Amino acid sequence: MGKASQSKKIKRVQQAGVSRAPGQRRQLGYPLAIAGIVVLGLVLVFFAREARRDTASVAPTTEDVWFDAFGVDICGQVQPQLVDTGDGSGPFTILENGLIRVAPSAPEDTGEGATFGRFAQAVGITLGENSFTLPSGTTYTTGQPCPTVEGQPAQNGTAALFVWPPQANENSEPRKVTSGIGQVKFTEDGQIMVLAFVADGQQPPLPPTVAALSDPEADGAPATTVAGEPAPESTTTAPSSVPPSSEPAPTTEPGG
Repeated sequence: MGKASQSKKIKRVQQAGVSRAPGQRRQLGYPLAIAGIVVLGLVLVFFAREARRDTASVAPTTEDVWFDAFGVDICGQVQPQLVDTGDGSGPFTILENGLIRVAPSAPEDTGEGATFGRFAQAVGITLGENSFTLPSGTTYTTGQPCPTVEGQPAQNGTAALFVWPPQANENSEPRKVTSGIGQVKFTEDGQIMVLAFVADGQQPPLPPTVAALSDPEADGAPATTVAGEPAPESTTTAPSSVPPSSEPAPTTEPGG
């Protein structure tokens, strides 16, 4: 067969493999749409997974177990230790030695979810706007008189949460939060917190439970109520009660 015949045969085969007319465009819209949907789905799955991972990785995480000192002080009088209203198995509980155990068990308990308000619920404290109510039913509201020693002039009190960093001493200056107390975060192992109603311009001392931070596992069983036994009550005279309200963002006083 001559070269001319072979060239013609090859040309016919090539032309037979072309199914579209000259100038006709390929229909790419449908496959591109499918590819776009697949890519979008993969991107959404990736970001959802990363968001969940980021939430669970903000301290405290589900791998952390922290111990923070806690106390309640009413005008200079340390109040009886509170107890957990449940079975002591929650992520924010109080132990027999008076320490708060922060042990998140789910992503929603970690990071931004690790708040003083979650702990307050566990021990029966109701937090309001510029007020708090102890399990006994006694409410302390900013602006009401602070119980004083007989013969001394009465002073108005302030409801506040005082927060010290780990390893603080009596000379350390605490952060004083007077609004949005429930939104205060647990941010470190070994923090010190005192929920207090104090005379204006005063601050409570460090709670006795600070001593337990040196060996938090000692007597570290959850402190829970016994069936039929009420929680400890405040020993002070109760000012008039006010209904709790919603909690705004925490407000820290200047210098606190």
